[in-house]
Amino acid sequence: MQNLANRMEQALMPLAGKLANIKYLIALRDGMVYAMPFFIVGSILLLLLNLPLTDPANFMFSQWYTDLMAEYKGDWLQPFYATLGMSCLFISFGIGSSLGKQYGLPEITSGFLSLFAFLLVAAPVTGWPPAINASYLDSKGMFTAILVSYLAIEIFRFMHTRKLTIKLPEQVPPAIARSFESLTPVIAIILVLQPLNIFVASLGDGGMLIPELLMQLFIPLVGAADTLPGLLLIVLLVHVLWFCGLHGTNIVVGVITAIMLTNLQANQAALEAGEVLPAIFAGGFLDSFVYLGGAGATLGLAIAMSISKSAHLRSIGRLSVVPGLFNINEPVIFGAPVIMNPILGIPFIGIPLINVTVAYMATSMDLVGRVVALVPWTTPGPLAAFLSTNFSVSALLLSLILVAFSTVAYLPFLNVYSRALEAQEAEQASAA
Repeated sequence: MQNLANRMEQALMPLAGKLANIKYLIALRDGMVYAMPFFIVGSILLLLLNLPLTDPANFMFSQWYTDLMAEYKGDWLQPFYATLGMSCLFISFGIGSSLGKQYGLPEITSGFLSLFAFLLVAAPVTGWPPAINASYLDSKGMFTAILVSYLAIEIFRFMHTRKLTIKLPEQVPPAIARSFESLTPVIAIILVLQPLNIFVASLGDGGMLIPELLMQLFIPLVGAADTLPGLLLIVLLVHVLWFCGLHGTNIVVGVITAIMLTNLQANQAALEAGEVLPAIFAGGFLDSFVYLGGAGATLGLAIAMSISKSAHLRSIGRLSVVPGLFNINEPVIFGAPVIMNPILGIPFIGIPLINVTVAYMATSMDLVGRVVALVPWTTPGPLAAFLSTNFSVSALLLSLILVAFSTVAYLPFLNVYSRALEAQEAEQASAA
């Protein structure tokens, strides 16, 4: 077992370490994390305004709620439009400030430059009196926000390292000096992006926008991620990275969050319009059915360890159950340990693959509801499934079943590992 672990470490760790240190991925992750509180609040508000209580054919029909929504729903949708409806504004600022910080540039200036670059290409002014077209400020402009934020910071870094920014004397207050420092990067961003705007507009009959062009290019990626093979690949990558000792969720989250939010907004638009929800892999789908207790569905492992015959494993398991309920699994991952452990690594990688397959098939057959809301990642998986799917009882039951399955599936591997520990302890005692 130790030889196998050493070989796997030698083969995987260098590659995984390089992946974890890519600045663009770190900035993308940070940008999504900074924006997540706004998205969660907007999602919960939309959920409360679209409870399944307005259909007279539904046994949950409520007349008072129907009357309340008929009168006040339009007034309370504004916070949703100001959060998820303008999600790319938050993301572009967050990506820019994070990437700028990694390059040693002023964070706030970097954030504003990224935000400016995104607005320049995604929010054209039309008509008279002038009005901003906000069509691509939501998740439809997600990929544009990511790419132009990177570009804006690279332009800023280039000009900063080449000393092409305006430097004022040290006696000038720092805030004023920083504002003048961003003058030339703003001009450079305009000179780079505005000609690109004009060129892309000439491609379409009605004046195509850069976000529209990028959406057409990225549609295959979004569609592929919403398939079972795509989800299996994502889940496999996350858990292989975890097995190597890296936070696989954080490494991959930036890329997949852009896809999840795009699909979530499509589901929310369909919910608001009373149409069939189109996407399966949306919002907290993985949190509800795969990351039950954290990556590896380790709530089941913690429960299995808590009844283990091994005193060592039993004590760690009992300490890990409560954190695991809230998807905090570092105690069990590092306490067992799971990392670079070939015995526990098999179910740690395999169980999530089974969970995502079952959840995807059940959702595609409309046995469980589809995700229409974001909930905090610390919400227990079954409760998250219930809330995020607009109170789908079948989603709650499926999540509970998957927790039970993960517990049973971990048991035989845990028994093998327990015997390996006992043999190792006996050998050490004999040597002593």
